[in-house]
Amino acid sequence: EHAIRDLDSSLVGSEMCIRDRCIACLFFPIKSDAQNEIDALRYSQSIYGPTARSMSMGGAFGALGGDFSVLSTNPAGIGVYRSSEFTVSVGSISRNTNSEFQGQTWDDNKFNITLGNLGLVLVKTNTERDANWKQLSFAIGHNRTNDLGTNSYFQGRNFNNSMTDYFAERVNLDGGASPSELSSFYPFDASLAYQTFLIDPHPNIPNNYVSIIPDGDILQSRTVTSKGSQGEFSFALGANYRNKFNFGISFAFPNIKYEEEAIFEETDTDDSVINADSTADFKSMRYTQLLKTTSNGFNAKFGVIYRLTDGIRLGAAYHTPTWYNMSDVYVTSMRSIVNNTEYYDVSPDGAYGYKLHTPMKFVGSVAFIFSKKGLLSFEYEYSDLTSMKLKANDYSFNNENQTIDNIYTKNGHVFRGGAEIRLERLSLRAGGAYYNSPFNKKVIPGDDFDQHVISFAGGIGYKVKNFTLDLAYSYSERSEFYRAYNLLNEEVPGTGIDRIDHRIMLTTGVRF
Repeated sequence: EHAIRDLDSSLVGSEMCIRDRCIACLFFPIKSDAQNEIDALRYSQSIYGPTARSMSMGGAFGALGGDFSVLSTNPAGIGVYRSSEFTVSVGSISRNTNSEFQGQTWDDNKFNITLGNLGLVLVKTNTERDANWKQLSFAIGHNRTNDLGTNSYFQGRNFNNSMTDYFAERVNLDGGASPSELSSFYPFDASLAYQTFLIDPHPNIPNNYVSIIPDGDILQSRTVTSKGSQGEFSFALGANYRNKFNFGISFAFPNIKYEEEAIFEETDTDDSVINADSTADFKSMRYTQLLKTTSNGFNAKFGVIYRLTDGIRLGAAYHTPTWYNMSDVYVTSMRSIVNNTEYYDVSPDGAYGYKLHTPMKFVGSVAFIFSKKGLLSFEYEYSDLTSMKLKANDYSFNNENQTIDNIYTKNGHVFRGGAEIRLERLSLRAGGAYYNSPFNKKVIPGDDFDQHVISFAGGIGYKVKNFTLDLAYSYSERSEFYRAYNLLNEEVPGTGIDRIDHRIMLTTGVRF
């Protein structure tokens, strides 16, 4: 088997890759590590504010209505409309990341132009004086619910271990595998490490492996470039009952588009990494992971708004889980320089289909309206993040779902609030939102995994006759924590990532 690997490496040289073999022309139906609790959380959280008015008030429109954003929060707000409207929102997001690793800090930035919403609301008014049902409304369109693109980078020295330790340990903990079996069971990681001479067979334990890097003392870095978004195409029905109740229901077809390139590198910068028998002189390795995720799903939302008095409105909404059909395609590659020779290997093209169920949500809201002078609005959202579930026909996801149940909180809270002051044709707005940490603090204590989100916003609106123009700015920040790999009996340094988003949104609307 060593001879076979040596023959392969001699044929590969520095440019030709093993991917050119026939086996790599196929799409492997093998699950990779890409489908896990991190992905479940990424696609289960929404940052509302697809229109400028809703963004500037922190997304707190559940008891107000009359804005196209309510299709994604409380569809009863469609029943508040008194006339038909066409609306479109365009904006931008600038996402800044600050990463801290081993005492060093690194900054990166990503900028995107976004389409916040595109929607149409049609209203039919009942002209009968004593009619109980005053208006019926129908709405159709698209709301953007999350921005997924991020650029980040970190670099620092690790004196204790290497990712190659993880590749070896993963195989060993699974019970081992012969070198000829690695490409079947570990085509996206350990097999690449073996083919590029980063792990070797254990000298004493059959079918086990050891890293060629004995004690760490290497420079590690990771570069991530990702892009994508979440949104939902919805249609909704709303009704106004005796100017006292508004009812609404929406049916949504969410979609996800996400692409990520992650490059993890290790380098021996001072020629100190030589294994015990001095036969493997490690210089560098580069592990590249490419992932593309697409998805379509379905959910429904039900809502009601009750006018307690002319100045007080109460709102409530229920969101079913979103049932996603997920599709991942991915490929990984490994490049190393060992003994002054460059080796390269690439995995087959992987493809995997699975399902994701996000949590149901309950939303309560209250709004205080001060005639034509202004208003205050508050909203609370609850979800149980442990109810996220991954499923597939050919894989149980038991370990991943158990991890979801263990590390995430049953009490996901979101608080939103906003205010508006009206000055004839002008409106001034401000708001904010707070999302608590998704992690169960009893299981994962400390600040590293806090990851709460806090945002502040403001905006201005102008209305003349049937035309409205709204502009909003939102500032939000969150802290994240990341480990490139984990080892059973060794501490792996993690990376703290502070993320700041600057969003701008411009919405135009025409009522008719």
